[in-house]
Amino acid sequence: MLQDKTILIVGGTARNVGKTELTCRIINKISVMGNVYGLKVSAIFPDEGIYHGDHSEESEDQHLFEETRDNTTKDTSRMLRAGAKRVFYLRCEDNCILHAFTRFRKQLPANTAIVCESNSLAEHVQPGLHIMVKKNAGKIKPRAKARLKLADLIIVSDGSSGFAELDQIYYNPVRRWHIK
Repeated sequence: MLQDKTILIVGGTARNVGKTELTCRIINKISVMGNVYGLKVSAIFPDEGIYHGDHSEESEDQHLFEETRDNTTKDTSRMLRAGAKRVFYLRCEDNCILHAFTRFRKQLPANTAIVCESNSLAEHVQPGLHIMVKKNAGKIKPRAKARLKLADLIIVSDGSSGFAELDQIYYNPVRRWHIK
């Protein structure tokens, strides 16, 4: 497993639990102190005939897209509006994620703060900080159960009160991501 202390990964136990909102709030907070890059990673599971995320207008042979539009409803556009210097969307088969991430990471400066929304990447990369978002009740995706056990911080979202834990999340080039 690759270690990258410059990346914070936000995962979730289900759809619509607040992953993107938390990701954007972290980007907004960190961007006032320096450059932060956004990343969304979606795994394609060809055996299941599905992939996560809706970027169907892009060709199937591409894996990495840079979001340049801040006026759409896509999660990547929201990250740009939140203050990310640049935002990327990485989509590939689950077994290629580590290789694709390694190529992506080489494009950025060494001490660049990265905020990533993904459950899949956390299975291949040990981040500086791993946050999981869940609701009080409801089903948990099977792949997310293992992520919960390894998370540095679990945030229970009710969808309306915000994220009080945001005040605990910090980044600096020396200590990288940490919780106070």
